[in-house]
Amino acid sequence: MNSPAVLTCKDLTIGYRNQKTGMKEVSKNLNLLLNPGELVCLVGPNGSGKSTLIRTLTGIQPPLSGEVVLLGKKIADHGPEEKAKTLSVVLTTPVETGFMTAFDIVALGRFPHTNWAGRLTEDDNEVILSAIASVGASDLTHRFIHEMSDGERQKVMIARALAQEPVLMVLDEPTAFLDLPHKIETMRILRSVARSTGKAILLSTHDLNLAIRCADRLWIIDRHGTLISGIPEDLVISGIFGSAFGIHGVSFDPVRGEFAIPIEKKGTFVLEAQKSVEQIWTWYALERIGYLPAEGGMGDITVTIRNDGGKTMWEIRTGAVAEECASIAELIESISAFDRRGDLY
Repeated sequence: MNSPAVLTCKDLTIGYRNQKTGMKEVSKNLNLLLNPGELVCLVGPNGSGKSTLIRTLTGIQPPLSGEVVLLGKKIADHGPEEKAKTLSVVLTTPVETGFMTAFDIVALGRFPHTNWAGRLTEDDNEVILSAIASVGASDLTHRFIHEMSDGERQKVMIARALAQEPVLMVLDEPTAFLDLPHKIETMRILRSVARSTGKAILLSTHDLNLAIRCADRLWIIDRHGTLISGIPEDLVISGIFGSAFGIHGVSFDPVRGEFAIPIEKKGTFVLEAQKSVEQIWTWYALERIGYLPAEGGMGDITVTIRNDGGKTMWEIRTGAVAEECASIAELIESISAFDRRGDLY
């Protein structure tokens, strides 16, 4: 039997009210669910309303209409302490905390659970250390936050959110300031936390490729405020990404699951090789320099990949001309040389 949803939205309209412009709707008629143990990624172009939706779902700003329900109760009816015990939020704002250790920062997550003096019990200390260990940051426990890299700080902030022991974690652009390996590591940590603890996790991100590969479900919001929810694979097949982001001259490749730079066609190729890493990256390299797969088995160039005594070699042929290359870089240089001499045409 499925567990009840942690958070639901019923006919929700999000946006702003002010005295000058009145009411401005960003998105409306939202009916969404966040389930236990689920990692959901909110994606969309800049200005589509991702941050507005995050603020509304967490009760930071009120909805224009409809309701947000957390654990069966309207989020506006949750008191501060009650909300802090069920919901944790990690924002993208850089951490400025002075001379505090990782332990000190994570301990702040226990504040809703401590007495009026804020004194930590032995059980609190165990929760703090467990949260730090769960994000792979045990070696940072007694280091000062200002001495850490952005990736290390983000681990600490996720651990702080975990120490609150919420049922729902919401993160706004948690990978914004991280390099690619740390982006991947952060997504791995969050997916592991959702699986192992049963927490519902919602995060907004611009890292579409990672979201497609890591999320249980995606919420895609386009420039017009239309939101579509589904599992990544179904959404890729549906073709929704191209229309949602709508960038002129850039297309979404449903095979690779990413946006592709348009190829300025220079010629066609035939690639003779067994399925391998070398075959895949040779294919990508040929496309990058403007060569597309030939139809009907006849191309401007034919590239053969073979193993010569344990060493990979590339042979390129065009007409009666052939050359051997020891790397993809040499292959590309040979194609450029053929092009300059006019051998390809």
